[in-house]
Amino acid sequence: MSNLEPAYAERQPVSDSERAFAGALDLIMSGQPDEAELRLDSLRSNASDSVVRAASRRLLTAMLQYQDKWKILSELNPARRNDGPVTEVRDRAEVEAWADAFKDVAERKLTFPGRAVVLPLSLSASGAPMIPILLNGQRRFFWLDTGSSMSIVASNVAAATGMVPLISDTLEIATATGRVAAQPAAIARLEIGGIRITSSTAMIVDSDLMEVRLGSNASEVVKIDGIIGYDVISRLDVSIDYVARRVIIARPVRDERAAVVLRNLFWVGTPIVRLVTARGTALHFNLDTGAQETYSTDALVAKMKVRTFVGERRLVGGLAGMQTVRGRFISEMRLSLAGQPLVFRKLLVFAPAYSTFVSLDGILGGDIGKTGVVRIDATNGRFLIQRQSGSEGLRAGS
Repeated sequence: MSNLEPAYAERQPVSDSERAFAGALDLIMSGQPDEAELRLDSLRSNASDSVVRAASRRLLTAMLQYQDKWKILSELNPARRNDGPVTEVRDRAEVEAWADAFKDVAERKLTFPGRAVVLPLSLSASGAPMIPILLNGQRRFFWLDTGSSMSIVASNVAAATGMVPLISDTLEIATATGRVAAQPAAIARLEIGGIRITSSTAMIVDSDLMEVRLGSNASEVVKIDGIIGYDVISRLDVSIDYVARRVIIARPVRDERAAVVLRNLFWVGTPIVRLVTARGTALHFNLDTGAQETYSTDALVAKMKVRTFVGERRLVGGLAGMQTVRGRFISEMRLSLAGQPLVFRKLLVFAPAYSTFVSLDGILGGDIGKTGVVRIDATNGRFLIQRQSGSEGLRAGS
């Protein structure tokens, strides 16, 4: 199931619990989170298989987080868990820990203007897309980062705009390179062009940590005011035009006629994009527009039985600092995204520090659409790239 193949239960002998879990996963992937929640809630308590109970709980928390159902999430009391042992110390990075802080925050509300919003696009020194926003009335530049499940504000920016932590405790955020201490908060008013968002949950991170380091010796420091995370991006229809240097944001409209088979963007605790090999094998990449480049993982190497070679050393940077990895690369890989061919060259093999329910085959970084337009339409489960004519594909990790 970690390969996101609900149909596996139809082809192989499985238990009733596994078959029911496959059905819930299929609902998630077809864009029916409410129905999936009901089934997962039943499975986490009643499934005979402890593995299914644990996986059901994990997916259930992801669905509740995705829909801002913090009150319900906070009531999944660890003391009443039936999916495994209860530990004395709660993981400060798990969603349930955030839920205790966010359970009393007012409902997030979005107000859209009559037409799509067009904003200037700038790129950070690390290549992450940045847009101007108003945070409680003050103008700042925030990253558009799908790799962050929640929006983040630097502590100095939070202080300047009147944001205060909701609780005194410090929690944690899991990133690709490690964990970062954070305090839960709520943004009273976030304006993105003419789009107004009120009561938006967020995390405050020490401004000294809100940076990435670049260069062969990590000598260049890039400061970050804040991040528009997937919690906001998933509620918008976003097109990032790297060529024209603009971002177009529209009110998402659910297409009831769209075939489920066309969906290639899924939320299972992290945004996952499905790519397909020439032989029809599905590969699943974490979508992270804030990552400097696209990576593959050892899981992809094993699954595809591709050869790798050792190249120069690479420094992989994130909010948790720099991680030095020995450069092992895949020379070339040809995949398709929604029927469109892509060429990945010199893919670094890298294991992210965070864990997910899905067996990740890679991370789609900010370099994926630099020659065209990237569209993120989570409402309809669509991730698309429109390339300039004559562009063969992507060279990742160059």
